[in-house]
Amino acid sequence: MLSEMTKTFRYRLINTCVWLFPALIWTFQPLPAGEQPSPRQIAAAVDKTLWSEDIEDQVPLCDDSTWLRRVMLDLVGRPATPGEITAFGLDPSETRREDLVKTLLQSPDYGKNWAGYWRDAIFLRATNQRAPIVRAAFVEWMTGKLNEGTGWDRIAEEMITVTGPVNNNGATALLFAHEGVAEEVAAEVSRLFLGIQIQCANCHDHPWDGWKREQFHQFTAFFPRVSVQRDRNSDNNFDFEIASMNADRGRFFQLSPILMKRMDRDSNGAISAEEAKGTPLDRLFAGQALANVDRNSDGQVTMEEMRTAQPPQRPGQGMAEHFMSDLADPGAQGKQIDPAFFLSSVSLTSGMDDLERRRKAAELITQGSQGWFAKAIVNRVWFELMGTAFYLPVDDIGPERECQHEETLRVLSQGFQQSGYDLKWLMTTITLSRTYQRAANPTAEGFARCEPMRLRSDQFYHALCQSLGVDRLPMPNTMIRRPNATAKNDAGLDEFGKIFGFDPSTPRDELQGSVPEALFMMNSQILDRIIRTPGDNGVIGQIATTVLADEDIIRELYLRTLGREPSTGELTVAMQYVQDSAGVRPGLEDLLWALINSPEFATRP
Repeated sequence: MLSEMTKTFRYRLINTCVWLFPALIWTFQPLPAGEQPSPRQIAAAVDKTLWSEDIEDQVPLCDDSTWLRRVMLDLVGRPATPGEITAFGLDPSETRREDLVKTLLQSPDYGKNWAGYWRDAIFLRATNQRAPIVRAAFVEWMTGKLNEGTGWDRIAEEMITVTGPVNNNGATALLFAHEGVAEEVAAEVSRLFLGIQIQCANCHDHPWDGWKREQFHQFTAFFPRVSVQRDRNSDNNFDFEIASMNADRGRFFQLSPILMKRMDRDSNGAISAEEAKGTPLDRLFAGQALANVDRNSDGQVTMEEMRTAQPPQRPGQGMAEHFMSDLADPGAQGKQIDPAFFLSSVSLTSGMDDLERRRKAAELITQGSQGWFAKAIVNRVWFELMGTAFYLPVDDIGPERECQHEETLRVLSQGFQQSGYDLKWLMTTITLSRTYQRAANPTAEGFARCEPMRLRSDQFYHALCQSLGVDRLPMPNTMIRRPNATAKNDAGLDEFGKIFGFDPSTPRDELQGSVPEALFMMNSQILDRIIRTPGDNGVIGQIATTVLADEDIIRELYLRTLGREPSTGELTVAMQYVQDSAGVRPGLEDLLWALINSPEFATRP
């Protein structure tokens, strides 16, 4: 007979296999072409890899109002309205949470919300001061791609390989944001699409990871022929285009050794300004270009200096090949580097044109990166939805970094790959997990921890507008203007982002509130005017037309701002304050101001 310990072990083993069975079947048996793995099954497998058997004890669910505020802000970038809160509460369906997720992902606001996320991730790291020119076009383009369900691999490929006019083509945002500078483009492509910050190996071998300096420059060699220039088909000085520079722009001067020898009248092997008078070299000494040729700064140029001289590199103008500078001789041309990918053994020969290189780079990133392309975006989305991450920071991961819950990441990343890199599938799967729906627990450790997360600027802005009953905030527009700017841009949203915006790649515990943020919320005349709008046009008047009792108005204010009913204590305090105020309306207006200034309003649970 089996001992009790053996029976217990067999029971636990069988029970674990039963829970993980869907994940095992999915992992080892390829799905039919065009069929996606079940989000519900993968969500269950994800939970089991994290919590094993006693998930219900370890992960209690949050209440409906908390979940509704959380999922609305996460997926469509705004809280639920009082009407939506009531409708959801009255829905008797056991699948109402799953049904709402499907509905939200079909909303146009889904793409707009996450386009704002990627706008901040790209533009807040931009090195090109003219980058705001393409911000609106990027949001429009990315919104369309996300709402259409375009695969993340196809989105990445288009952003890496795009050419043509910039201003109205949002796909050009990443290249234009870094002015086509090969080193900057390579660094951002790796950071955003692979989560790997290989740029630390630009000037030396990576100080923490195993990346070598030559590996960074091999990756950079995919992008040297990218050129950002004025749009040749436009008379507008604010119109630009991404072009390919597939021919060497040549040297400054192409002089033969025989001519150089004739010019060298004192036979010292160098040409002086006096010797150059009346010759093709005269203009060299008359201009600023001499500094790019006369490497030893002796006022003369030698044949060797002429032979190796390079045109001054202007950002984004492109060059035929990439050269890794010699740190011991920064003025030298350096070593020519051919393209190679640091996550595989694939290397290319020199001479390939620009689009061939960038298309190959996109292919290697999306298909030949040993799964890091999928891991990077899964880790990002998980962090944004959960507040925890498999790797932190989300844009500084890699083979040598420590992963939390590696099996969970593997299950989710493989499912994402088999879904066709479908971001809606990924959002659905994560939000269906019990882990996402867990109750607040700010004192727990690891992935059990669940605490309020600061809203991104777009989410905060839309929450304010919705709570105050306005379409937009009338903030002055100080963004770069251009003749073909569209009137549909929300200047208030852009200006609000200047105050409250942050790079969403940043760990939340590194984000600190600022003085301008506090001053805007407490002292803004814009918010004060909206709150104190007289008559039925203001939010207090709007509510008073549907409910009469002061207590009901207070309840409605809580629903509008925090997405929940006030507690008994909160209701008592609010009622007392309104009664003690100079008038009912001023008291209610003060309450509204206090609610939008509360920490709860600026976070999602």
